[in-house]
Amino acid sequence: MQYNLKLFMFMIIVATTLGNNMQAEKYQKSNLISLGTHYSSLDSPKDASDSAQNIFTDLGAWFGFALPDNDKLNDVFGFIGPYLMHYKYGAWLSQSIINLDLKINSQSIIIGEEKSINSYFDEGKLHLNKKINGLEIDQTLQYISANSVLIHTSILSDTEFIADLHWFGELLIQEAKYEKIDRGFQVILDNGLVIQARFTDPNIDFLFSENRYESISQTTITIGKQLISNKVIISIFSEDEYMDTEIEFIQSVLNGSVSVLDNNKNRWDRYALSISSNNSSEVSFSAQQSIAAKSLLTLINNWRAPYGELKHDGLFPSYARPYFRGFWAWDSWKHAVALVNFEPELAKNQVRAMYDFQNKQGMIADCVFPDTTIENHNWRDTKPPLSAWAVWSIYKKTKDSSFVAELYPKIVKYHEWWYKNRDHDSNGLCEYGSTDGTEIAARWESGMDNAVRFDNIKMLRNNQSAWSMNQESVDLNSYLFAEKKYLKNMATILGKNVDVKKYKLEAAYLKKQIQNLMYDPSDGYFYDIKLDDKSFVKVKGPEGWIPLWAGVASQAQADAVIEKILDPKIFNTKIPFPTLDASHSEFNPEKGYWRGPVWMDQA
Repeated sequence: MQYNLKLFMFMIIVATTLGNNMQAEKYQKSNLISLGTHYSSLDSPKDASDSAQNIFTDLGAWFGFALPDNDKLNDVFGFIGPYLMHYKYGAWLSQSIINLDLKINSQSIIIGEEKSINSYFDEGKLHLNKKINGLEIDQTLQYISANSVLIHTSILSDTEFIADLHWFGELLIQEAKYEKIDRGFQVILDNGLVIQARFTDPNIDFLFSENRYESISQTTITIGKQLISNKVIISIFSEDEYMDTEIEFIQSVLNGSVSVLDNNKNRWDRYALSISSNNSSEVSFSAQQSIAAKSLLTLINNWRAPYGELKHDGLFPSYARPYFRGFWAWDSWKHAVALVNFEPELAKNQVRAMYDFQNKQGMIADCVFPDTTIENHNWRDTKPPLSAWAVWSIYKKTKDSSFVAELYPKIVKYHEWWYKNRDHDSNGLCEYGSTDGTEIAARWESGMDNAVRFDNIKMLRNNQSAWSMNQESVDLNSYLFAEKKYLKNMATILGKNVDVKKYKLEAAYLKKQIQNLMYDPSDGYFYDIKLDDKSFVKVKGPEGWIPLWAGVASQAQADAVIEKILDPKIFNTKIPFPTLDASHSEFNPEKGYWRGPVWMDQA
């Protein structure tokens, strides 16, 4: 479906309830591996276009919040944000759209006072805690759907007093306009986005002053040892027809008729368990597990639900840069392999999200975006063929043969596309290339945009919409060898005996070609080769160890490559596995992009 910007509803629903003889719920850290040490606090954004780093999103939401700096919380009590990824190139709606103040006789008792504040993230929640003069305020934020977050505030005091709950916030988007609605207000943005704040308190009213709102409550509350519990649900709707369903869901959460909070806790406990080394609920924390936790959180934070032209859930490479707010092909295949360990359905949808953009010829776009009025899909090139690896990895974990059956014909079509459009001399060894004949797009297709091995390439035309480099790449053909193995495995479980035989024979033939033509026994490494005379492109990079990953190297060849990997003058550097031989004259580990810096997917 083509993306058509419709009315978006961003609703803030606030409910205030009194607990009955309840004690303040203290957050207890899970005995699972901690997932809470990987979010830093964030200075409040100075304007709407300020950078978006250290924000938290979950369940595919296109908006996020951040923890405020503990030392800069005198003037507000609330989470930073939201940051809207689907507003133009991304923008902060507010420094903090929901701020709490407590007032007695119109005077604040918490803003600007001495404080003891702690802000942190743990197990799927952002947390704020403030203590002042015997008063304690706890606030948490967690996602309950791709459209909604729940902000829960608890208030207790050593002594009893009467106060007004006061809510306020300021907008950063200059084009925004306030309007009053029943029990709340709405903000109209210039692109049609409508932000609504609805409060369940029937007596609440608001004052607006340019970009600021303040609540005027006609109801006072008694604060003391009896818990005061406040719930705020912030929701975003991308289609009008989804609004009623989401509001019904919101009401069920507010009245406690659904166990979404328990489900959320169970989900994050499952995440923590998935990275536990001994699969136990009590494990020791280690540096290795810390990296695993950071990796898991990075994946979850970049998860996006279907939106605009993106028809399935998938992941950004990075939410922090506007130009990465789409889905990339080879990133997606790698995401899927990681995701299947803790979110198998998301892993499947990540694969589907890219195959939604397979054209009639079988090619898959390099990268795709939700709104092509902002960023066009890139059909100038594709990316290395790793989708069969992703699908087979998902099958090994889930044993879902129906998913294999769904994707198998699409992978076959993509596999055949390479040989029809990227094998210039029809010898069974493919080259990277482009659809427009440009060298830059051909380099992009490799995923290693400015790698030294491509410094002297020329482009050769294959057909009306296909060009190849004059260079056959060892990593590409190793990926294709691995793909033949995975296709053979898939054909086996699907009972496609003819295909089993076909891919077995093709893999054996390609294996001999790679071993005999792309390996230099004189120095024990795999290289790209020139198309005309099959001479080696003598540059050592990660492409030379891909044959080991693919299982195409002989044992002797693998041993020789490992020697190079372990050589401190080549790849075993202080930070190991650089993208270029450290002894090469072009080696630039700081600013080289693909000419030295370490890329985790290659390491």
